[in-house]
Amino acid sequence: MSCPLPRRIAFVVCLALATTGCFPTQPLYLNDTGDLSYYLDRATAVEYPDVETAALEEVTQSHPPITVAEPNFDSFWDLSLEEAVSISLQNSKVIRGYGTPALQSNRVAPGIDNLVNGPAGAGTTYNVAVRESEPGFIGTPGQIQSPGFLVSNTSLESNQGPEAALADFDAQLTSSLSWEKSDSPRNTPADRTVPGSAAFFQQDALQMQTQLAKRTADGTQLFMRNVSSYADNNIELAPAGFQALRSVWQTALEAEIRQPLLRGRGAFVNRMPVVISRIGTDQEIANLEAQLQNMVTNIEIRYWDLYCAYRNLEAAKWGRDSALETYRTLKNKVELQATEQQTESRAREQYFFFRAEVERAWAELCDAESNLRWLLGIASTDGRLIRPIDEPLKAPVQFDYAQALDEALSCRPELRQERWEIKKRQLALAYSKNSLLPTVNAVGMYRWLGLGDQLISNDEPTPAFPDANSGAWNELLGGDFQEFRLGIEAGVPVGFRRELANVKNAQLKLAREMARAEDMELDVTRELQHALRALDTNYQLAQTNFNRWISTTLEVKSAKERFEAGIITLDVYLDAQRRRAQAEIAYHQSLCEFNKVISLIHRRKGSSLEYCGVQFDEGPWSGKAYCDAAEYARKRSASRELNYGWTRPEVISRGPNPDCGCDSPTGDCLADGNFDPAYDPSYAIPEEVYEGEMLQEFTPQRQLDPSPELLEELPNVQPQTLPEQKQNAPQGDSPNPADSQFQPNLDSTTTLRVVPQRATSVAGSVPGSAQGSVAKIKWEKMGLTKPDSSAHGTQATIRLVNHIE
Repeated sequence: MSCPLPRRIAFVVCLALATTGCFPTQPLYLNDTGDLSYYLDRATAVEYPDVETAALEEVTQSHPPITVAEPNFDSFWDLSLEEAVSISLQNSKVIRGYGTPALQSNRVAPGIDNLVNGPAGAGTTYNVAVRESEPGFIGTPGQIQSPGFLVSNTSLESNQGPEAALADFDAQLTSSLSWEKSDSPRNTPADRTVPGSAAFFQQDALQMQTQLAKRTADGTQLFMRNVSSYADNNIELAPAGFQALRSVWQTALEAEIRQPLLRGRGAFVNRMPVVISRIGTDQEIANLEAQLQNMVTNIEIRYWDLYCAYRNLEAAKWGRDSALETYRTLKNKVELQATEQQTESRAREQYFFFRAEVERAWAELCDAESNLRWLLGIASTDGRLIRPIDEPLKAPVQFDYAQALDEALSCRPELRQERWEIKKRQLALAYSKNSLLPTVNAVGMYRWLGLGDQLISNDEPTPAFPDANSGAWNELLGGDFQEFRLGIEAGVPVGFRRELANVKNAQLKLAREMARAEDMELDVTRELQHALRALDTNYQLAQTNFNRWISTTLEVKSAKERFEAGIITLDVYLDAQRRRAQAEIAYHQSLCEFNKVISLIHRRKGSSLEYCGVQFDEGPWSGKAYCDAAEYARKRSASRELNYGWTRPEVISRGPNPDCGCDSPTGDCLADGNFDPAYDPSYAIPEEVYEGEMLQEFTPQRQLDPSPELLEELPNVQPQTLPEQKQNAPQGDSPNPADSQFQPNLDSTTTLRVVPQRATSVAGSVPGSAQGSVAKIKWEKMGLTKPDSSAHGTQATIRLVNHIE
């Protein structure tokens, strides 16, 4: 008996599947060459954007860095502190060094946490304009929200600018046009007595609507619309003859008003998104001001760091030169067998110690100069070496704590930003409480109607409907058909669960921001007290280190004579040299830290910009903007005032604070009726205005050991260039490459350089007429020359961008 063919095929297939199993196979393609060179075997890879950006010349044309091995440069760049601030602002589209200056934990001097280099978090001159122009949520064109519609307090803080928020009150124009063709059978018998009568419906329909909607600040919604329709059908062929004309036009003019009575009523609620958006702009300005104050303070700190680096270098070079002189003397004695080799080796070690200090000081100087260059926004190396020409203030400076604390609590931009946040939360809470009211809207509509054979009839006289050639608009304008409607719409959520959660959330956010503000005020007090304490500490340290420098200078002079006479050993003499160099470095460090604390105190008070003569200015708009503004101003001046007192919102802003700097673009600020000379370069300081305690030359107030006569012998080392000269190094050693660049000048005497534009009170009380500005003094009593008007320097201004040409 043979198996049928289908069974044999099925058996073979099952056997093949059982023995071979299942495995994937690639499909076969016609014209497959196997060339897969264009195939990408990975989904992501490192790629570079096709963007054309021009690099700055300060970057591409910069010179190799100045190092210890290659200390060469073309010339010095004598730079004042005012010039440094001005250059930085001119080159600051992005605020560099916006990290907050702070007191270091390991010393009483102020430092910088770090020079933050994060452009994404840095403020720019574009930030305010970007925040002002944020579009927010773009809704459906022509549509407005229903009366009483409110968003949550979270959505109220959506990132949108004032212009986007004001767009909710713009008029919305919508228009629609539709055509429809109908051809459907009807369950009606045809009337054989009427020619053409049929049991089906045919129609051409046209629908047009144009609407203009407007929402007012009080929440009222106004609508003006025109609705026109056209119908051409065969209903007149029906057995009963339902219509007079086969085609007909119908048009209507409607005016509708919808007024919320409870939820969503009032200008306070409906203007809230605009107010919140404007507060966001004010917060952005405060944030930008805080970062700008940080940058200005960091510039001054880095300026004094560079000054101190020069002083440290000179002190290290003095120690190296003294050690070299001692080494040479002892080497000659060793050659003459007048002393031991161990003594000469000890002097040689002292030389290499100070040489290492010179190299380290030189490297620190280059780093300090590079950091200052970065803050200035210029090339890291351009063949010049910045050299500070301003001397640090050596006179005692006093701040009234109560006045400084009051100024800090009023003017700190961080506190102002947080208080704006509290105001925003208060407004959001009041806004959310309005959602607890039920929705009750009053609705009114008035309509004119017209019907005709045509949309507009040109016949004279115009036939009346239902005659042929009658016009729908002709009937409408005749005013024969008028309708109106009045009504009340109400709605309320049972339980108000979402609304109560919204209010609770707004209350918690307000409580959180108030707690943050309290903590910030407490921290402001702590920071100010630390800075004031550091000011006094560094001044006392400067006095102490000054006396220490005098003592070690006299000790070195005496030790040299006694060592040459053989009374003391070499160890005592070398130790005196080392301590003398250390005392000089300690003095200049404490003096520079004293000046840095002054700048830091102004930052803690929020008066850094006023202290440095810096102010915000709004960049220019396009010519069309000024033309439109002038036209609106003329319209407003020609209009009549209408009192909206019953819908006037409460006060949101107090306006500019005259105690926290100048807000005038020209700098013409008046405080208590007195002109502030810090904003006028041509203002001459009166001679006889201050009868109080004068600024004194920096001399220790509480001297410990040195007599006043000895204080006059203290040399003042100036960082300036003398004719090149090289010292001979010990045998087998090459001269230091930095020797020819800086040589100490021991002939100049200590003098006080007064910078009249600094806004500090000094050595006693300053009269009230000088509030926060220049301390007016008698120059003759100080033995100084009265500076001319150019000593005030110029104002530095940072301009904020409004638009892009």
